[in-house]
Amino acid sequence: MTTPVDPDTSSTENSEERRDWATALVDRVVDAVERLRSATTQPVITATRALVYGVLGALCLIGAVVLASIGTFRFLDLVLPGESWSAHLVLGGALCLLGAWLWSRRTP
Repeated sequence: MTTPVDPDTSSTENSEERRDWATALVDRVVDAVERLRSATTQPVITATRALVYGVLGALCLIGAVVLASIGTFRFLDLVLPGESWSAHLVLGGALCLLGAWLWSRRTP
């Protein structure tokens, strides 16, 4: 003969086993989705962030160069005697020298 089983304990163990099975299945699905996401969308998100921050940085740098150029010209206009032609002459000469130096550093 078989041994009698207490119905209260059996249903509790069965219920816990079902919960464990469901939790394990959900965990496996979540892990698979996370692996898929890290392999596909994470590199795209990283590249997009780099592109956006690069463009933003370039725009800020361009603005800073323009403001520095204006400030340099105004400073030279105040310091040098004469009209603004002297500031144009000094700034133009400095930029020509910079351009000649950069041209000599180029590689063919």
